[in-house]
Amino acid sequence: MKKRVWLIIAFIVLIIASISIGVANITIIDIIQLDKEAWFLIWTSRVPRTVSIIVTAVGLSLSGLILQTISKNKFISPSVVGVTDSAQLGLLVAYLFLGSLSMTSKLLFAFMFAVIGSFVFITILQKIKFKNDIYVPLIGMMFGSIISAIVSFIAFQFNATQFIDTIGLGSFTTKISGNNELLYIAIIPIIVAFIYMVQFNIVGMGEDFAKNLGVKYKQTMMIGLLIISLVTASIYVVVGSIPFIGLVVPNLVSIYYGDNVKKTSWDVVLFGSVFVLFADIISRILIFPYEIPVSLTMGVIGSIVFLYLIYRRVNYAK
Repeated sequence: MKKRVWLIIAFIVLIIASISIGVANITIIDIIQLDKEAWFLIWTSRVPRTVSIIVTAVGLSLSGLILQTISKNKFISPSVVGVTDSAQLGLLVAYLFLGSLSMTSKLLFAFMFAVIGSFVFITILQKIKFKNDIYVPLIGMMFGSIISAIVSFIAFQFNATQFIDTIGLGSFTTKISGNNELLYIAIIPIIVAFIYMVQFNIVGMGEDFAKNLGVKYKQTMMIGLLIISLVTASIYVVVGSIPFIGLVVPNLVSIYYGDNVKKTSWDVVLFGSVFVLFADIISRILIFPYEIPVSLTMGVIGSIVFLYLIYRRVNYAK
């Protein structure tokens, strides 16, 4: 309980820091005196950005937790097993065959392909008898690499490589401008995820066990994959690719809080929000007044944490 209190305090402090940091200098006096320009900038730019960061962090953290729970493997996430790559393929197909589309149409295509990608991976996973902790994510990365190779080949053939490079770079700057409402669609599956969290935990124990407890295995599995796909697609379309969140956050939380997903889900979203807010602030102050894409910062921090998790698992196995 004390750890959660510290997480809440860190969460509040980082929210204040995120709203405070920006190119335009806004002082406490401006806020107290209700300066119109200062408050306009806060409510139209900094608050939406901070909310978008939190929604992204919560969505990706929960998606990783759900996928790890139903697949019974701690080393996979939507970005590792090809769900993000499938969403990218959907965007490319929509761009090539239908030309200029609204953001809603792009989300629809990304969602459909993400659903297909997630179902294909789960089907492959169910066919595998030997499910080693490292073996499964390697298969997921191979599956994702195949989809990524298809995306690169099609993009090269149709001269769309610049389009792919642009949409794949995760950032909370210009990409979310005017598209916040589309990102907020992820809030709906996030709420559903909390409702079904116990069922996901039961499903992760196996089909026979779930049926004995009265849980509809296939239906719950489908709901979980739909949640993962919709969250991944909406975040990818609006923000871009943000690596490692769904992979490292649930693992770090489980080290200190255990594997009861019903009890740890709130800690997962809190820690995920703190993690991404911190990375975003680092991205904004490293070369201030400019900033680097948060996906690069998350890639560096996340890879270090991921190596620590693997090293810890190896030592624990001994």
